[in-house]
Amino acid sequence: MILIPLLLSLCQQTTAPAFSTPRILLSVNQQHIHSDEVNDLVKYYRTYREQESTASLIRRAIATLIPQKLMLAVLASEAKELEEQIASIHAELMNGSDFEQLAMQFSQDSEAPTADGRYTFKREQTVHPFDLYSFTTAVNDYSPAFITKYGYHILQPLHFIDGATPADLKVEVRHILLMYPTMTALEENEQDVREYIEHQRQQAKIVIYDFGLKNMVAHDLRDQVTISSLAAAPSVSAAD
Repeated sequence: MILIPLLLSLCQQTTAPAFSTPRILLSVNQQHIHSDEVNDLVKYYRTYREQESTASLIRRAIATLIPQKLMLAVLASEAKELEEQIASIHAELMNGSDFEQLAMQFSQDSEAPTADGRYTFKREQTVHPFDLYSFTTAVNDYSPAFITKYGYHILQPLHFIDGATPADLKVEVRHILLMYPTMTALEENEQDVREYIEHQRQQAKIVIYDFGLKNMVAHDLRDQVTISSLAAAPSVSAAD
């Protein structure tokens, strides 16, 4: 059994990365969660959750990453095709194409209130990493293409609205969504996409490569966890 000493000091460290050594922390249906991904989320959370312990922020980060990685594994062939499509759209934006026109042509967000997919929201009211990119991308810049549990997105922050605390900050963005075709079909048949994702989540196979992270996984998923050893963890180069 290998315990990572780093976890013992997480609560005392407020600025250092949660994990100082790049490595694979766990996998979800063979899709890896990397220490850098958790570090990025913890760093973001610290901008408005100043009083929360690092251990708690790691737990929060893992909970948000698991559904994203799970759907990437379950719908891998669809994800590959969407990745190519969203890259092409992003290139068009960078070459000066009109965002609203591209959104009207390609976006599959059935809940968007406007043709260019505008939303106004506070932190943590949207899915990861939509939330992170919304609050860390400069106004009028384009985010990179990124994947959530629903598919691939590009967003553009339009303006920020100050709140009483950093947690109350709001942002207005517009965005383009290319949804997994499986989910599009569910919506067309008036079925609940969120129920589908939760069903997949309850069947996920999670492997943790560090015993010290076992309690970082949500309680309702712990029966689905296998504890492995650091020696069995995929190398960073193999995972990239």
